[in-house]
Amino acid sequence: MKYLALLTFAAFLLWGLGVVREDAERRKIPNARIAAGLKLLFFALALQALNTALGMSGRADSFLNPEFYRLLAGHLAWTAAAGMVLWYSELWPAGDAKFFMVASAFLPLIHPFVGGMPGYLFLVFLINTFIAASLYVLGSYVAEGFRSAAPSEFFAKLRGDARQRLAAIAGENGRAAVAPYLLNLGFIFLLQQILMKELSGALFRVFSHTGVLFFFMFFLWDKIAPYFRSRAWMRVSAVSYALYFGLGLLFFSERLFEVVLGAGSNVARFSALIFVGRFMLEYLMEKKDLVYLPAAEVKEGVILSAAELRVARNNPVFEGAFEDCFKDGLSEEQARLLREWMGRLAEKVPDPKIETVKGRPFALWIYAGALLTLFLDRNLGHYIR
Repeated sequence: MKYLALLTFAAFLLWGLGVVREDAERRKIPNARIAAGLKLLFFALALQALNTALGMSGRADSFLNPEFYRLLAGHLAWTAAAGMVLWYSELWPAGDAKFFMVASAFLPLIHPFVGGMPGYLFLVFLINTFIAASLYVLGSYVAEGFRSAAPSEFFAKLRGDARQRLAAIAGENGRAAVAPYLLNLGFIFLLQQILMKELSGALFRVFSHTGVLFFFMFFLWDKIAPYFRSRAWMRVSAVSYALYFGLGLLFFSERLFEVVLGAGSNVARFSALIFVGRFMLEYLMEKKDLVYLPAAEVKEGVILSAAELRVARNNPVFEGAFEDCFKDGLSEEQARLLREWMGRLAEKVPDPKIETVKGRPFALWIYAGALLTLFLDRNLGHYIR
C-alpha cells in the first residue's frame, strides 16, 4: 500500500506541475490536462482496489480495507459539490474548478489517513489554497506599497482603499439594509445552532460544522445575498424570532441565550469573513489586473471586473442577461449586447470603455493547497490564528 501511495504521489506531482505550467502560459487549463489527471486517478484507484482484493484474500499484508472506499465516495461527493459551487459562484473558471476536483480526489489515495475524511477534507484543502493565495496577495500589496511610498503614505493609502471599498458597499446596498441583513443572517445561524444542539442525524451533524455552512454561504454570497434583503425573508425571520423567544422563555430558557450568543458570534465572524474575503481580497486581487477595453475589443472570453459585472446586472437594458456570468468569460451573446450598448453610449460619452480583468492563473495555488494539505495534515488557519 505504501509503495502504491508513493507512486500515486509521484504521478500527481508531475501531472500537477504540467497543469500549473500550462495555466501560467495560457491562463487556461485545457480539458486534455484534466482528462490526463482523471486517467491517472482511475489507474491509481484500480491498483488500490486490486491490492485490497489481494489483501482480503490473504495475498497482501498491507492494504486499504473496504471501509476506505465508502469514505472516499463521501469525500468525492463533497468535492464535486464544492467544485460546482466555486464555478457557479463565479469565483473560478471551469478549468480551475475541475483541477480542484481531480486534485482533491488524489489526496486520500496519496495519504489514506489524511485528516478530515470524508466530510471536511475538501474544506481543509480549500482553506489552505485560499490562505496561501491571500498571503501572497497581501504580501505583494504591502511590499509594493513600501517600495513606492513611505510607510506613513502606504498606510494612509491602505486606509483609503478600505474606506473606498466600504463606501462602494454602502452605495450598492444602502445603510438602511444593514439592520435587515443582520437580522436575516442571524436567523440562519440561529437555526443552525438549534439544529446543532437540539437535533441529531447525519445531515444535521454535517451542517453543525460551522465551517461547512460558512463555505457554502461565503462562495454563494452573490447569489443568495438578495434574499437576505427581501421583505419575504424579513417576515419569515420576524415570525421565527417571535416564536423562538416566546417558546424559549417558557420551555428552555436555560439554553435560550446560549444559542443566541452562539448565533451572534457566527454572524460577526461571517460578516468579517465576507468583508475581508469577498470584498477586500477580491478588490486587491483585481486591482493589479484591471484593463479598460473599448467596444471593438469586447469579445467572447473577456472577463468583467466584479464592479463592472454589478453595473451590468443592475442595468435594465440587459434584461437579466448577466445574471449568470461565469469566470470563463463573456459568452458571444453577452459580448454582443455590451458592444451594442457601448455603441449607443458613444453618442453621449466619447470613447466609452468597460472595466475588465486579465485572467489570473490560479492553478499554482490549488497545487500548493494540495501539497500543504498532504504535508501539514491540517489547515493553515491553525498556524496563523
